Amino acid sequence: MTHISSSLQGKDVCVNNITNCSSAISLISLIAHLKWSSVCIIFDKESGQQAFELHHGLSTYGILAVIYPMEEVTSSEIDAISSSSQDKSTNINFTVLCQHVCLQFLKKPFEFGRKNVRRNSLLHLSRWLVGVDNVADLLDFEMADIKFDNVAVVKNYTTNIKEINNLKLTNQDEVKHEGCTHQQIFTLMWQSSRRNLSPVLFTNQQLPDENKLFPNADFGFNKRKFLVNTLPFSPFVQLNNETGQYTGITIEILNQLSRDLNFTYEIQPPPDGNWGAEKNNGTWNGMIGQLQQREIDIVAAALTVHSDRETVMDFTYPYFYEFSSIIFKKSNPDNSKWTRLLDPLSPTVLILVGICLPTVSFILCLLENTNPFYNKRHGKRGLHNMSDSFWYMYGALLTQGGEHMAASSSGRTLLSCWWIFCIIMAATYSANFVAFLTVRKNKPPFDDIKGLIAQDEYKWGITGDSIYESIFKDSNLPDRQLFWKGIVAFNKTDPSVLNSGTKSHIEKVLTEKYAFIDDHTGTAKLVANNCQVTLLPTDIMSTYAIGLPNNSPFVEKFSNGIMTVLESGHVSKWRTNYWPYTSHCAEQSKTEAKAIKIIDIQIAFYLIGIGILLSLMFLLCEYITLKCRLLLEKKGLITHPINPVRHIGTISMTDHVVQDY
Repeated sequence: MTHISSSLQGKDVCVNNITNCSSAISLISLIAHLKWSSVCIIFDKESGQQAFELHHGLSTYGILAVIYPMEEVTSSEIDAISSSSQDKSTNINFTVLCQHVCLQFLKKPFEFGRKNVRRNSLLHLSRWLVGVDNVADLLDFEMADIKFDNVAVVKNYTTNIKEINNLKLTNQDEVKHEGCTHQQIFTLMWQSSRRNLSPVLFTNQQLPDENKLFPNADFGFNKRKFLVNTLPFSPFVQLNNETGQYTGITIEILNQLSRDLNFTYEIQPPPDGNWGAEKNNGTWNGMIGQLQQREIDIVAAALTVHSDRETVMDFTYPYFYEFSSIIFKKSNPDNSKWTRLLDPLSPTVLILVGICLPTVSFILCLLENTNPFYNKRHGKRGLHNMSDSFWYMYGALLTQGGEHMAASSSGRTLLSCWWIFCIIMAATYSANFVAFLTVRKNKPPFDDIKGLIAQDEYKWGITGDSIYESIFKDSNLPDRQLFWKGIVAFNKTDPSVLNSGTKSHIEKVLTEKYAFIDDHTGTAKLVANNCQVTLLPTDIMSTYAIGLPNNSPFVEKFSNGIMTVLESGHVSKWRTNYWPYTSHCAEQSKTEAKAIKIIDIQIAFYLIGIGILLSLMFLLCEYITLKCRLLLEKKGLITHPINPVRHIGTISMTDHVVQDY
């Protein structure tokens, strides 16, 4: 094999002094006019001289050229040519020279199957300029077996650079041949139901540009058929079992891409029904495994982007973002909960109120005792006594107050602030208490993954052979490691915790104390009409994208197509069409008054009983205290006699003080 390349700097090619209708077309001028920076020249045994002349002429214009004899161009050699291109999404240009029917070369059974991703992409990403000599009738040549999209044929060509420099056009030639079809350059186009060579129209003063020479490049993939994998996951992919038709948000995106990029597709679900998880030998199963083995071309599903998956496949620009959720069945409300009257205030607030009551009572008592505003009040009742101060503050907390009132400015200032505090607390408690009695809110047994693994009442699981296996199995976060250890332990006695079907996990949630982690949107629709199930968000982000084979040159093309779809706002419209729900349970948005039952206010009756018991205890204490003081007085240990309790009728209107015993 002979390889010759050039790195000379290019010059502008004068293409205005090109041949007339009867003159040969210069391949050097044509390639320079197309602004190809590099070209691979393939020639047969009879065209060696022309190939070297073409190489020399291209070198003059700084165009990189490599020469290959036709018999040595094999599938592996094409791989070497394509791998030399740093940008996998750029076109590779070929020029084929032959003396006989060299279009047969393009029918050569190269292995362009989907297992050879880069070589297969050349069917779309290559440009073939074929120089034909001594061909009787190209229009009758059978083109059905040529798989390349962009093929142009030049009939009657020249590769001699001297002929270009010596060519002159007269004014008479310009007028005579202007608008001539030339019947010298043909392009492979679709005509009716098959592809045929069509003449390229151009004037004698200007060679055809690339759009005219390779018009199929403007038609995307030219109706190429792709094999697509998917799995149902509503609302992204939905399968009608009766018709076998797929619908959903992801399918709508695939349909829009097929229209914009001009390709067709056939959907085939994975034989094992799995999404894809890595096995011990480095291979993957499910849809990702089929993509890894090059058995399919595209994965169009609710496929989450993950670093482990990117080692065996490529992802396009994402089309959907969301967090996953913990799905579990709600527990029945505890109607026998006796602390319902305490629920409107948190334990912290209750403790602080309990601390503030004696503290402020003590401060008020201290102010009243040390204030010079008062004269001697020995033996009188009032806020300067701790008991009177406490009961006044307690009465204010119940918005009632007490018998005594502060007369000093300092005391009244403190009391006014305490009353404002009491009014706020009473109003807050009253409003929340009404809500707690009329609206039932069940507190979940856990709030996140950390809470889930900390309890021992619920088991948990994930979809087997899915992205969640990789997320938890390979994670370095302690909570996720413990989560995975729990799944491994549960799996020994209950393999269903790693079932690959989402619906089986939902059935398990409804029948057992079981929690299931999965993508929010798809699972939320499955339980949309079941108000027994609740969903808690997690910190695991799910990012959906279209999957392509590893090192696919079409990633940029598909990504641009997806960004166009997102910018158009179609995804939001499709989501509304396929999932018009705003909440997974419509009853949650309803508010209705509920009758208050005895069970709801049972603590109020408990308080009456507690009050009776406490009052009897204090009565007993007072009786014992009285007996003890009488006994001490009898023995002469107490000098101040105890005044007998006066009947209320004997108290005068001016007697404001009731002395102690």
